[in-house]
Amino acid sequence: MINFLGYLSLFSFIIIPVAIIWIIVNLVIKHKQKAPLITLLVGIVLLITGISLTYLPIGNTKLELDSTHINTDSDGLATLTGKASPNSTVEISSDNSPFDDYIKANKSGKFEEYFDLNGGRKKHVYSVSVLTKNNVNGPSKKVTITNATYKRVQKAKEESIDKENRESTSKSQKNKFGFEKSVKELARNTGKNFFNETLKVKFNDEDSEVTFCIPDDSTALSKEDKNKIATYLFNRTDKLAAISDVESPTTKFIQTYDYNTIARTTITGGIKVY
Repeated sequence: MINFLGYLSLFSFIIIPVAIIWIIVNLVIKHKQKAPLITLLVGIVLLITGISLTYLPIGNTKLELDSTHINTDSDGLATLTGKASPNSTVEISSDNSPFDDYIKANKSGKFEEYFDLNGGRKKHVYSVSVLTKNNVNGPSKKVTITNATYKRVQKAKEESIDKENRESTSKSQKNKFGFEKSVKELARNTGKNFFNETLKVKFNDEDSEVTFCIPDDSTALSKEDKNKIATYLFNRTDKLAAISDVESPTTKFIQTYDYNTIARTTITGGIKVY
């Protein structure tokens, strides 16, 4: 809705053209220009006055802040106080978050806003301005609030993460140790059942490999027997990994003590017998 001040601007758009036409006509008929010039001047004044009073923040944008740098207390609470035009509306918006709030100054112009920044970022920057009677923002002032709880909260978070990492690492190491112990027991039992001797097993964590070592004369076994032994050892290894809550070795080998490969897992998860 166009208010009275806006009508001044609109009315001037009628007066000014009329005055200009009047001046031109008087020039043609050679009449005095005093009246049309005064009319033109009035139109220009009305135009400037209407625009200024309608759109420029004049007269009700007084703004004083008690402090532009504020520290929170130990609980992360801070208070912004200041003085604006009596009964005016003060807008406070954050420069680094979605925060946007409007507060009303009292009849003396005093206002205050409370912030709870516990656990938030280290510094918060706000823009404070007063709205004119036509809801136009006047000149803004910056306020920086430093969160005193930031270091404490960050330290607590870091300590919590470190604790979780330590607990996770400790659990992972225990699981790994339990898995390797179970696989070594598997090798011993398999050696007794198939070869009447204890087998050795080697782990390569870097390449995610496990290698079972069997007697050198195992190269003479049939492919059927080699496949039977490999299937048993590899399947049991996968089950032990699942029970221990660890990743099963990507590659599993069976070699003789003199490094002849008897069997190994393939990329597709099958078994290749040599």
